[in-house]
Amino acid sequence: MEKLAENVWFLPFELKALGVNIGRNVTVIRLSSGELLLHSTAPFTSQQVERIRGLGKVRWITDPMVDHDTFSQKGIAAFEEAVFLAPDGFPEQQGVSVQPLLPIPEAWGEEIQVVRLEGADSFNEHVFFHRSSRTLIVCDLLMNFPDPGSSWQRMALRIGLGPKQDPGTSRRLKFAVKDRQRFRASLEKVLQWPFERVVVGHGEPLREDAYQLSKAAWTKAGWLES
Repeated sequence: MEKLAENVWFLPFELKALGVNIGRNVTVIRLSSGELLLHSTAPFTSQQVERIRGLGKVRWITDPMVDHDTFSQKGIAAFEEAVFLAPDGFPEQQGVSVQPLLPIPEAWGEEIQVVRLEGADSFNEHVFFHRSSRTLIVCDLLMNFPDPGSSWQRMALRIGLGPKQDPGTSRRLKFAVKDRQRFRASLEKVLQWPFERVVVGHGEPLREDAYQLSKAAWTKAGWLES
């Protein structure tokens, strides 16, 4: 478990697609109350559960996207004391009981802000911003594979993501965007946040120049004006 910033930790897990480890990332956020929010679920080991609980009480877990690789049942089982939050459509697809993600819990105050990505309803992704650490947290809105490894891995990622992978956007999300105007408006809201790093759902976090790299990737995808 890597500490990315004050009160923000990053846990990478293995997740393979087409024989390539695209990863599955979990972000742990500790609020000023000392309570924890887990962004995304994973097949947590007992040791990982113990380490997370050592940071504070897990109050909330969220899988903030419908069309997403999820380990929600394992996450809920690992932290039975937590409230599980997810967007509309998630219970039907994943078969779990949830509480609505929006409106966000009052206990988050101004510490956590959330924007729903309009215009890609089949994904229904929600983007998180941790204000004090200036950390943006996404699911599939952005991916980052700066070192893809073998030639097979590079080819598989190119098929799935396109030529730009460090960072880049997936072809699946591009196809899911049905209303580009609404999607662009959502991205413009995200870009109003002064984020300095990005935790992606798959791949390596963006630790430097995150704002400019993200904006450039979304512009290259055709979602923003150049």
